[in-house]
Amino acid sequence: MNADLARLTAAQAKADEVIAALAETPDGGPLLRVAVTDAETGQRLATGFVTYQVDGAPQLRLVAS
Repeated sequence: MNADLARLTAAQAKADEVIAALAETPDGGPLLRVAVTDAETGQRLATGFVTYQVDGAPQLRLVAS
C-alpha cells in the first residue's frame, strides 16, 4: 500500500468513527448535517445528521409558494 492510499484509508476509518459516534436517526426535530472532509484533498469522507433543540424558540419551516 503506498503512502497516499494508507493516509486515505486511515482518514476514511476516522471519518466513519466520528460520524458513527455523532449521528442520530432524524426524528422530526431540527437537523444539522455533519460532514467530515479531508482538508488536504477536499473530499467528503462521511456525512451524518444530528438533531438539536432550542428552548422557547419556534421551529422554522420551509414554505414554497
